Amino acid sequence: MIFQIYVVDCSDHVRLEETSQELAELLQDDKLRGVPLLVYANKQDLATALPASDVATHLGLHLIRDRTWQIQACVATDGTGVKEGMEWVCKNIPVKK
Repeated sequence: MIFQIYVVDCSDHVRLEETSQELAELLQDDKLRGVPLLVYANKQDLATALPASDVATHLGLHLIRDRTWQIQACVATDGTGVKEGMEWVCKNIPVKK
Protein backbone atom coordinates (compact mmCIF):
# COMPACT_ATOMS: atom_id res chain seq x y z
CA MET A 1 0.00 0.00 0.00
CA ILE A 2 1.21 3.48 -0.82
CA PHE A 3 1.08 6.28 1.70
CA GLN A 4 1.92 9.89 1.15
CA ILE A 5 4.03 11.52 3.87
CA TYR A 6 4.52 15.27 3.63
CA VAL A 7 6.81 17.22 5.97
CA VAL A 8 6.19 20.91 6.64
CA ASP A 9 8.64 23.31 8.28
CA CYS A 10 6.24 25.03 10.68
CA SER A 11 8.71 27.81 11.43
CA ASP A 12 8.95 28.99 7.80
CA HIS A 13 5.88 31.22 7.56
CA VAL A 14 7.01 32.72 4.25
CA ARG A 15 7.03 29.38 2.41
CA LEU A 16 3.79 28.08 3.91
CA GLU A 17 1.73 29.30 0.95
CA GLU A 18 4.17 27.69 -1.49
CA THR A 19 4.06 24.47 0.52
CA SER A 20 0.27 24.53 0.39
CA GLN A 21 0.31 24.84 -3.40
CA GLU A 22 2.85 22.03 -3.76
CA LEU A 23 0.73 19.72 -1.63
CA ALA A 24 -2.39 20.58 -3.61
CA GLU A 25 -0.57 19.63 -6.82
CA LEU A 26 0.58 16.32 -5.34
CA LEU A 27 -2.96 15.51 -4.23
CA GLN A 28 -4.14 15.92 -7.85
CA ASP A 29 -1.62 13.38 -9.18
CA ASP A 30 -3.48 10.36 -10.57
CA LYS A 31 -0.91 7.98 -9.08
CA LEU A 32 -1.67 9.34 -5.61
CA ARG A 33 -5.46 9.57 -5.93
CA GLY A 34 -7.11 8.35 -2.74
CA VAL A 35 -3.78 7.55 -1.08
CA PRO A 36 -3.80 8.22 2.69
CA LEU A 37 -1.86 11.33 3.70
CA LEU A 38 0.26 11.93 6.78
CA VAL A 39 1.51 15.49 7.28
CA TYR A 40 4.31 16.01 9.76
CA ALA A 41 4.20 19.52 11.23
CA ASN A 42 7.93 19.67 11.92
CA LYS A 43 10.13 21.97 14.03
CA GLN A 44 7.61 22.28 16.84
CA ASP A 45 10.53 22.95 19.19
CA LEU A 46 11.09 26.41 17.68
CA ALA A 47 9.40 29.48 19.16
CA THR A 48 8.27 30.62 15.69
CA ALA A 49 6.60 27.32 14.80
CA LEU A 50 2.89 27.35 14.03
CA PRO A 51 0.84 24.73 15.86
CA ALA A 52 -0.19 21.70 13.81
CA SER A 53 -3.83 22.84 13.81
CA ASP A 54 -2.87 26.16 12.17
CA VAL A 55 -0.75 24.34 9.59
CA ALA A 56 -3.71 22.06 8.80
CA THR A 57 -5.84 25.13 8.17
CA HIS A 58 -3.20 26.78 5.95
CA LEU A 59 -2.83 23.58 3.92
CA GLY A 60 -6.61 23.21 3.56
CA LEU A 61 -6.58 19.69 4.99
CA HIS A 62 -10.15 20.12 6.23
CA LEU A 63 -11.23 20.30 2.58
CA ILE A 64 -9.80 16.88 1.68
CA ARG A 65 -12.64 14.41 1.14
CA ASP A 66 -11.13 11.75 -1.13
CA ARG A 67 -8.66 10.19 1.33
CA THR A 68 -7.93 9.81 5.01
CA TRP A 69 -5.39 12.21 6.41
CA GLN A 70 -3.63 13.01 9.66
CA ILE A 71 -1.46 15.89 10.80
CA GLN A 72 1.17 15.09 13.41
CA ALA A 73 3.23 17.66 15.31
CA CYS A 74 6.86 16.58 15.46
CA VAL A 75 10.46 17.47 16.09
CA ALA A 76 12.47 15.35 13.66
CA THR A 77 15.82 16.08 15.31
CA ASP A 78 14.83 14.30 18.53
CA GLY A 79 12.08 12.03 17.19
CA THR A 80 9.19 13.65 19.07
CA GLY A 81 5.93 12.78 17.30
CA VAL A 82 7.56 10.68 14.57
CA LYS A 83 6.54 7.36 16.10
CA GLU A 84 2.95 8.52 16.57
CA GLY A 85 2.75 9.42 12.89
CA MET A 86 4.06 6.03 11.84
CA GLU A 87 1.59 4.33 14.19
CA TRP A 88 -1.23 6.19 12.41
CA VAL A 89 0.14 4.95 9.07
CA CYS A 90 0.19 1.34 10.35
CA LYS A 91 -3.37 1.59 11.65
CA ASN A 92 -4.61 2.91 8.32
CA ILE A 93 -3.19 0.23 6.05
CA PRO A 94 -6.21 -1.18 4.25
CA VAL A 95 -6.72 -4.92 4.47
CA LYS A 96 -6.95 -6.52 1.03
CA LYS A 97 -9.71 -9.08 0.62
